[in-house]
Amino acid sequence: MDERRNTISTKSEEASAEPKPAKQPKGKISQTGGVAKGILEGSFLARDKVIRLLPFLMFLTFIGLLYIFNSNYANHTIISISKTKKQIEEQRFEYINTKSKLMHATRQTEIAKRLQNSGLKESKTPPRKILIEQTNE
Repeated sequence: MDERRNTISTKSEEASAEPKPAKQPKGKISQTGGVAKGILEGSFLARDKVIRLLPFLMFLTFIGLLYIFNSNYANHTIISISKTKKQIEEQRFEYINTKSKLMHATRQTEIAKRLQNSGLKESKTPPRKILIEQTNE
């Protein structure tokens, strides 16, 4: 009544049951090593699709080079700004130091000390204003 089949197959039955896959067309590479080989040999560049995309690939290359140039220029500018800030800070410190030395050197007591050896003395009487009246003749 019920006919039972053997569901376990042997290798020879599998080989005869399924046909071998046909070779792939020349445009496709079947092995992973073949992809690397195709890239290294440059054979992938000969395909029609790549040739049609060549202007776009060149555009992307140009954009990439522009990006690299721009980032290098920005880094150079940042370094230049940093150096300039450091120089400004050093000049500012030098200015403050020179200004304080000048203020100290131009005090009346400091001037009097320096002029003591030359024989000049500090006047004790304050200066007076001399007014001259002009007549219209």
